[in-house]
Amino acid sequence: MKIGIIGSGVVGQQLGLGFLRIGHEVKIGTRDTLKLTEWKQKAGANASVGSFADAAAFGEVIILATLWGGTKSAIESAEKDNLKNKILIDITNPLDFSQGVPPKFAVEIGNSGGEQVQKWLPDTKVVKAFNTISAYIMISPVREEGGDPDLFIAGNDENAKKQVTQFAAQLGWKSIVDMGDISQSYWLEAFAMLWIQYGFKFNNWTHAFKLMKK
Repeated sequence: MKIGIIGSGVVGQQLGLGFLRIGHEVKIGTRDTLKLTEWKQKAGANASVGSFADAAAFGEVIILATLWGGTKSAIESAEKDNLKNKILIDITNPLDFSQGVPPKFAVEIGNSGGEQVQKWLPDTKVVKAFNTISAYIMISPVREEGGDPDLFIAGNDENAKKQVTQFAAQLGWKSIVDMGDISQSYWLEAFAMLWIQYGFKFNNWTHAFKLMKK
């Protein structure tokens, strides 16, 4: 399958490598293709780079991996028609860095980042996922010390969530928890704030969450 990634930071690069590893073709969209020269060399023949619109047109499934402040403009640059009827995995977190770190939470209940992305792209199947974990352990996430973490997802389209669940399983996730429709993005993003606050407090970015069901 062809995977288009909008956003060329560490998250986009790491997930790109993960999808390549499980047999997909990947194109990363960026504002500056030169910054991905090293990534392209490492990624191999099934990897390519281009503009946001190039990645959106290329992908059968899209990954949105931008900083929140640039998310809407990135979507506009990608062009909505290129995203129509496609699954879009929204990894963004609505963070406000204007007062430094740790960042502030930039949304309110009923207007989460995931809900805003879905409003901007009404004909796209948005699934919030991978936003509560470090880029470096989105792939093969099992922690030797703590076992298998949980991946939380949310979205309106059931088939889209099934596809994202399959991808996650291929990337090494053993426990994927479907939290419901896209409105549940608020809680996933708020949960990410707990992850972020812990990271800044203890200078540890390899932690993950496990929901104890019994």
